[in-house]
Formats: sequence, C-alpha cells, structure tokens
Amino acid sequence: MYFVFALLALALALTALWYRRKENAASSMPPGPPPLPVIGNLFDIPRKAEALAYSRLADKYGNMVYMSVLGKNIYLVSSVHILNDLFNKRSANYSDRPYSTMLHKLMDLEWIFAFRSYGNVWREQRKLFHSQFQETVASDYMTLQVNSARDLARAILASPEDLIEHLHTHAASVLMGMTYGLKMTPQTSEVVRMADEVAMASTKVAVPGSYLVEFLPIMQYIPEWLIPGGGFRKDARECKEKAAMARDVPFEAVVNDIAKGIAKPSFTSKALARDSRVDQQLIKSCAGVAYLGMFSFRLLPIMVALQTFVLAMVAHPDVLTRAQREADSVMCQDRLPTFDDRDSLPYINGIVHEVLRWNPPAPFAIPHMSVNDDEYQGYHIPAKSIIVGNLWKILHDPEVFPEPMRFIPERFIRGDQDHNLEAIMESFMAVYGLGRRTCPGRFVAFQQLFITIATIISLFDITAGVDENGKPNKVEPDFTFGLVWSVQVPPVLR
Repeated sequence: MYFVFALLALALALTALWYRRKENAASSMPPGPPPLPVIGNLFDIPRKAEALAYSRLADKYGNMVYMSVLGKNIYLVSSVHILNDLFNKRSANYSDRPYSTMLHKLMDLEWIFAFRSYGNVWREQRKLFHSQFQETVASDYMTLQVNSARDLARAILASPEDLIEHLHTHAASVLMGMTYGLKMTPQTSEVVRMADEVAMASTKVAVPGSYLVEFLPIMQYIPEWLIPGGGFRKDARECKEKAAMARDVPFEAVVNDIAKGIAKPSFTSKALARDSRVDQQLIKSCAGVAYLGMFSFRLLPIMVALQTFVLAMVAHPDVLTRAQREADSVMCQDRLPTFDDRDSLPYINGIVHEVLRWNPPAPFAIPHMSVNDDEYQGYHIPAKSIIVGNLWKILHDPEVFPEPMRFIPERFIRGDQDHNLEAIMESFMAVYGLGRRTCPGRFVAFQQLFITIATIISLFDITAGVDENGKPNKVEPDFTFGLVWSVQVPPVLR
C-alpha cells in the first residue's frame, strides 16, 4: 500500500512539475491569443483576409505575437527592426525553412529553392540564380523589357477593354523571354496557365492554417478517394503534375534550340553555355524558379503590381496628372521612355515604390524557421519555431508611412516632403524579404515595373469611365485578399 501511495505521490509531483515548467515556458513567450487545450490557437488562424486579421492581432498584442497550433510554435513579426535582428544579425539561426508536408512531400516543390531547407544545395541554386539576375547583370535584360513594354502598349491601343488579359500576357512573355528566350506560342501559353495554377496552390500553403495536414502530418496517408472532392490530396497531386510540366517543357525546348543553333540569349541558355560541368538538373530547377517564382512570391508578381498601378491611377487621378507632366517634361511628347530616363523621373519611380507598398503582392514573407533555441528581448524562441514576417503591417505602419491607406508617391522622393527617407526605405525593403533569403531577382523585377509603368503613363489617360447617366464612376480601392493579392480594376484607357 505504501508503495502505491509513493508512486501516486511521485506521479502527482511530476505532473505538478510539468505544469509549472509549462507555465514558466508560456510566461517567457511573447503575448498572443489564449490557446485552447491540445489544439492551441487553431481557431485563431484566419481563413480569409489574412493580412488584416493578422494586423489586428499585432494591434492587440504587439509586434511579436505568439501562437501555438497542435504543438507548432508560430511567431508573427510585424516590425522590420525585429526581422532585421533575427534574419540578418542572427541569420545562421533563422535562414532555414519549416518543413511543409504539402510543399515538400505531397506537392514535391522542394526543387524551388525558396522552399528548400538551408544548406549546400540551396547555396548552389542561389549562387547560380544570383549570377544571372544580380544588379550588375540586370542591364542585360533592358532591351527585352523595353520592347515588351511597347508590345503591351500596342496591345492596349488595339483592345483597351482587354486590359487585364494584356497585363497577364505581358508579365508572362517577359518572364518567358528572360528565362528561356522563348516567345508566346500555344505551347508556352499552356505553360503559363500551369504556372498560374501552381503559384496559387503554393502560395496558399504558405498561409498558416490553410491545410490541416500541416499540423497533423499523419493525414497525408489518407487516400484521395476517401476525401470528398479529393481535398488536399487532389490539390497536391494537380500542383505536382503542373509544376513538373511548367518546369520541364520550356527547358527541353531551350536544349533543343541549342542543339539546332537557334537558341536566343536567356538565363537558361547562358547557364548551359557557361559551364558544361554544371548539373543540368540544377539549371532546370533554377530556370523553373526564375519563371514560377515570378508568378508566386519569390520574385515580384508583376501582373498583380501592374493591376495595382492601374487601380491607383483610377482612384487618384491627381497622381496620374503629375506623373504625365513629369514624363512630358523629360520626353517632350516625341518619344517613349527608356532606362536612360530613370534618374530624370523621380515621381514615376516613387509611383513604382508606392504600388509595392500600398498593395504588396506578397503581404507575408515566406516563413523562416529557427534552427536552435534562442532568446530575444526576454522572449524564448524554441528550435524549429516558425517565424512569419507580416509585411502588410510593416508597409502600413503609420509611424513610418503616415496615412498608410493613401497612395502617396511623394513618400519616396527625397526633399519632396518632410520625412525620413532612410527609415521609409528600410521598411520598404521588407517587400523583397530579409536576410539570406532576400529575393535575388528584385533588381530585374523593379526594372520591368519601372519601364512598363513609365510607358503607360506616357501614352494613356486612365479613368474610371462613366455610368449609364454619363456621370463619372466612383472608385473605391477593393482588394481581394490572399498571400498573392488580386485587385478589382474597372478602368478605361485611352
């Protein structure tokens, strides 16, 4: 009997110790919504309008919010200074990616180095990618980008009512040309369609809580036929198949063109020609990243940014008027802009920056993962914690960007307003990601946005049109929220 009581007392003591340690651990975590037993904050994970929902959490609990979902630690960070401290100053501990059952196992997308775990393979991929898209070689793509912007202008002139489709084709053709040296054909158009669908599928996964299988990996063994409509298994299978096709088809076309001696200069052809010893699978993966990434969130999604630009001009006609005056003063209405005009068009440069800030194409950074236990500002961050940068909140911080929901290009012009441009640019750079995972294609992407936006401003008036009574339509910016946003645009170009 004594032995039984002793065991019971020991069990009670161990239980009390476990609860005490749990309480102590919880007290060292950042503030956050109170968790439920076992499932934690599962029901606090928003399913729609994620950017605004997470921003409200930041307003309530602070710039570092802690949540736990089925044993996984999630830190939502809404401060560029905290992200810099973690991702830059402590990059060795925060450059890894969390393992995703959907992305890595079911969708088989680890070949996209934005999702790949930090290590030697990731370094090789990034080194190759950086060599072809870094700032010093970005000028190699300028001729293609200028020509594509003018092709877009001709398409808009021919059928302005098809604006959104023209913007989509423009973004796709620029990427196809830079990455593979290929023009838009029925075959490459099919690749574009698949890339679109892969991008939407992969970006959905990056929003915490989108798929329950991420928190209960055992669900991956449920066969597709047992899930009504196929569910997550169907999503993963279709994404895997389309991603492989979107990666392999254009790559093989370039290889065939090289064999025939007709390949045009591109990321792929230059990488293959530079060193025959480089693994072709590595080049194929990097080319797929260069193309698919532009449709997802590793590079800037040009189409979304251009739609945002058009919406901003419709909603703020005074901005368009000032930009047109600047363009006319430089080009004298007798030619179209080139990259040589970039330094002479500060207001149009400001518009490009403000487009990316006002409606960031990727309102969340791709999640990072801590490698080891860490302490930051008195808070405990266990190993394998997920760190999510809330870029929407950072880019709409009223202390850095007064009246953040207003579209104000002057924010990015030195001397145009009484503001701290250095602080503004520090926060703005978060749009590209931070630390060792910063977007390596940001220079080429910004170039494309600049020349396209400058060309449209030089040629077109953009208005909201009129209603059935001939009165101007009233436009209120309306965003469709998601990891990569879309915008509802009702413009008239003439």
